[in-house]
Amino acid sequence: MSYIPCIVTIGNFICGLLAIYSLLFLDIYSAVIFIFTGLILDIFDGMIARKLDAVSDIGRELDSFADLVTFGIAPSMLAYSMTLSTLPFIGMLCALAYGVCGMIRLSKFNIEQSNLPTFIGMPIPFAATCLIILSFVNSPILLVLGTSGLSYLMISKIKFPHFKKHSIEKLETRRWN
Repeated sequence: MSYIPCIVTIGNFICGLLAIYSLLFLDIYSAVIFIFTGLILDIFDGMIARKLDAVSDIGRELDSFADLVTFGIAPSMLAYSMTLSTLPFIGMLCALAYGVCGMIRLSKFNIEQSNLPTFIGMPIPFAATCLIILSFVNSPILLVLGTSGLSYLMISKIKFPHFKKHSIEKLETRRWN
C-alpha cells in the first residue's frame, strides 16, 4: 500500500509530460487539461500518503520533480506557445525565468518549509493556474508582466496560506468529532 501515493505522483509527472508533448503539436487545450489533471493528482498524492501512513523522503522528491514538470515547465511552454513567442527574446526570458524560479521554489520548500503552517512564496501549482489563465488573455505585455510577477512571487518571502493542510485538518477534525 505504501507505493500507492508514489503511483499517483508519477501520474502527475506523466500529465506534465503529456502536456509538453501536446504543446509540441500545438494542442493547447489538451495541454491545459493535462496540467489540471496533474493538479488534481497533486492534491491527492499527499493526502493518500498521510492516510496510508506512507509519507517518505522519496515521495517528497518525486512530488517535487513531478511538480517542476507539470507546474513549472509545461505552463511556461504553454505561455510561450500561446503569446510570449510574439516577443522572441523577452518572451523566452520570461518563460525561462518562470521555470527557474519554480525550480528554486520547490527546492527551498523541500529544505526549509515543508513543515511550516504557511507557504513562504507562492506555491507552484497556484502560480501555474494563474499563468494558464493569463495565457488566455492573449496580451503579450500583460503576460510578460504576469509571468515576471509570478516568478518573483514564487521565490519571495511573502506568506501564502497552506490550504491543503488546513483542509485536511478540518476534514479529520470533523470525522473524529
